[in-house]
Amino acid sequence: MTRAALHALLAVLTGVGTVRAEPPPEPPASPVAARPPEAEDPPAADRLAGLLDLKPTIQMRGRVEADAVLASQSEQSKATLGDLMNGYGFRRVRLGAQGTVGDSTSWVSEVELAGGNVRLRDVFVGLDAIPGVRQVRIGHFREPYSLEGMTSSNFITFLERAPQNVLAPARNWGVCGFWWPDDERVLFSVGAFRDGTPSNGQSLGDDGNWAVTTRLTGLPVYEPDEDAFRLVHLGGAFSQRVPPNGVINFTPRTGSNLLSVDDNPGSPFLAPVDIPANGYQLYNLQAAGVWGSFSAQAEWSAAGVQQTDAGSVFVHGSYLAVSYFTTGEHRGYNRTRGSFDQVGVRRPLIRSRTDPRGGWGAVELVARFAYLDFTSPNLPPDANGFPAATRLYEFTTGANWYLNSYTRVMLNYTAGIPYPVGAPSTVAHIFGVRYALFF
Repeated sequence: MTRAALHALLAVLTGVGTVRAEPPPEPPASPVAARPPEAEDPPAADRLAGLLDLKPTIQMRGRVEADAVLASQSEQSKATLGDLMNGYGFRRVRLGAQGTVGDSTSWVSEVELAGGNVRLRDVFVGLDAIPGVRQVRIGHFREPYSLEGMTSSNFITFLERAPQNVLAPARNWGVCGFWWPDDERVLFSVGAFRDGTPSNGQSLGDDGNWAVTTRLTGLPVYEPDEDAFRLVHLGGAFSQRVPPNGVINFTPRTGSNLLSVDDNPGSPFLAPVDIPANGYQLYNLQAAGVWGSFSAQAEWSAAGVQQTDAGSVFVHGSYLAVSYFTTGEHRGYNRTRGSFDQVGVRRPLIRSRTDPRGGWGAVELVARFAYLDFTSPNLPPDANGFPAATRLYEFTTGANWYLNSYTRVMLNYTAGIPYPVGAPSTVAHIFGVRYALFF
């Protein structure tokens, strides 16, 4: 063997030099081996903790409103309307609970106890994880419609809502979706409801008395600075409805509504009206503004009725209300409800351990002018055969004394002047006081 051949052989055997052996190719990966390992089941303790997170929470809620109402009438008013009796008692006594189930479900259950009968108020479940909407509500609750109607009685400015509220739907069984953007400056609601739902928890019948109600509100101005709070609320609502049993009933209640179980009060100055109809529409425009301690709000509501055997009926009403806090507070506002909310009292009369500051509470001065027009020429006569056509003017003024953010005393004076068609006008005066507490 030559010297050159010997050196080449040694280089191969020792791995030194430029001559190298290629490593053998890797075998192809097995499909089973290439599959990622499966996730292991969570430990039993973690699974139990997840179940506990879904356990429903519960928080008690309720309100008590005790009223005293005095009525004064002219002789003509007594002859036309009858004698309006003084009243003393509970306007509302409600007890209920609310809570959540996990992070995506909320619930409310509340009943009315005033008047000696148990009646359902808000009983619903809210689903908060439906794609494309913020919440879907199913159950018995107030239809999204007017500004006054959507504002809880805990936060309304007067003892009772304005007379035009008789043209707004109240609580019914249904399903409704709510949507708002991240900045909560717009609120859109649309739902389907069973019209004329009784408050005993049942709605029986094979007729198609369904309603579709929608509401859109916006806040073109919203400045939440506590020392310079400002907002402008604009909105509107519409409802297409089929009346139960083919009859629409407009039943105005007494201006105080003290002993009434209905939550849709009107006025003692209009006779109840039953209208046989195939269907009807409700319309609403609403506006409000808060500039520090001063606030104003106004609404217009109307109903267009297609009578069964007669011409169409159109009735409408409106109001303008103002309020002013002499102690510097301002009205609260709920952006995901599109309504006024709780007042934060700066120096409560009733102190707590967490807020020992003393004071005289908050004082709010209020005034409202309301108008209701039931003079449609096709309006049928009332139950006694007399013309039901009436135009009503109503003026209310008063004051609210907030002992703290959950308790207040309300004083109202109302002058009602109805103008019945074909009869002289009359005057009635109503004085009311309320002690209200909610939690």
